[in-house]
Amino acid sequence: MKQPSKIPKKQEQKTANHKSVNIKNDEGKPEVKNEDYASNTENESNTDSIAFTKRQQLATLVKNTLQLVLGLLIIMMFLSIAKMIVSYFEVTFPASILGMLMLFVALSLGIIKLSWIEFTGNLFLKYLALLFIPIGVGLVNYFELIATHWLVIIFSLFFTTLFTLFMVGHCYQWLSREER
Repeated sequence: MKQPSKIPKKQEQKTANHKSVNIKNDEGKPEVKNEDYASNTENESNTDSIAFTKRQQLATLVKNTLQLVLGLLIIMMFLSIAKMIVSYFEVTFPASILGMLMLFVALSLGIIKLSWIEFTGNLFLKYLALLFIPIGVGLVNYFELIATHWLVIIFSLFFTTLFTLFMVGHCYQWLSREER
C-alpha cells in the first residue's frame, strides 16, 4: 500500500501559483504550458542574474586588461634592459634576442612567473601572422635585389634549414644517450 507523500509547505505554495493553459504551437498542435502567477519575482531574479553576468563580464575585461598590461610591461622591461646592454657594450648581438634570453633565464629561475606573461604571450602568438605583413610589404622594395640573387637566397634557406634539423637531431640523440 502506498503512503501519501508529504509535500513541504514551500512546495505547496509554489505549485499553487501555477496554472495550466492550452496553447497552440507553430504546427497548430495543442500544448500545455504552465504559467507562473509569481512571474514578477522570477523576472526580478532574472534581472539580477543578467546584471550579475554583466558584472562578471566587466570583471573579466578588467582582469584581462591588467594581465595584458602587466605582461607588456615585463616583456618591454626585458627588451629595454637588453637594448641598454647592447648599446653600452656596443655589441652587434640583437637586443630582442638578448631580451628573450634574459626573460627565459628569469622564467627558469622563478624570478618571473609564467602566469604573469602567459596571457600577453598567447595574444601575440594568436596574431603573429599579422606582424609579418610589414615585412612582406618591405620585401617588395627589394624585388630587384631578390631577383638577381634568388639562387643564393634559396640555397641559404635550404642549407640552414637542413643544418638546423641535423644539429637538433644530433643534440637530442647525444642528450638522450647521457640520460641512460
